[in-house]
Amino acid sequence: MTLMVCVCDYWQHRHYYNRKSIQQPANATGKAKDTSLRRMLLQLDAITANYWLRELLQQKVLSEKLQREHGVQMVWLSLCPPERDTIDYKWSDMLAHTIWEHIEVEHLMSWLSTLGGGFSALGEQFERCAKTAGKISLQQLTIGMRLGDPFLQARCKLYFSISLIQRGQLRQAKHLIRAQYRFALQHKEFDQRLMRMCLGIWLRLRFEYEERRSRRESGHYRH
Repeated sequence: MTLMVCVCDYWQHRHYYNRKSIQQPANATGKAKDTSLRRMLLQLDAITANYWLRELLQQKVLSEKLQREHGVQMVWLSLCPPERDTIDYKWSDMLAHTIWEHIEVEHLMSWLSTLGGGFSALGEQFERCAKTAGKISLQQLTIGMRLGDPFLQARCKLYFSISLIQRGQLRQAKHLIRAQYRFALQHKEFDQRLMRMCLGIWLRLRFEYEERRSRRESGHYRH
């Protein structure tokens, strides 16, 4: 028989592990026999009880010894508040540093987005501004890769594709937009805005292709 474990938490909720239905065979009179379990009660704080629970469930040596030498069929872990709360100051410092870093990065992303939007607007008239907007998009992409956010990375690549379109590098922009559109299709339930961004920039790309074709045709007719 597998050793059963019951954890009784602070609110007296019981959580069973390795629980199986107990068969109650009938005796000669037809009544069920008493199948009470031999229990071992341990009153522990939550941290110590967690170590006990992992030991009982993962390492079978202790479970088998309790069953074989002491006839224990169930270990009852009753949780009680610890005398002193345990605080992991090292982990707290690491977590606080990570959170603060994310806050600063988000603040930086906001500034870069504002700056990049301004240069992108000027990039409609000045190629130098379009090139600067592209550099800002690449900086945002670097931050997105550090944050590990694939949706932010995709948006930064779309921003960079706008810079490519403004500079006349339509073929590179086309491949970049298509790649982000495939990604957006796979995750459209999580980010609908990314899909709309791809479609909007693709319309801009089509317009630039049509304008280029018109200029070529008009130049051909002049000759």
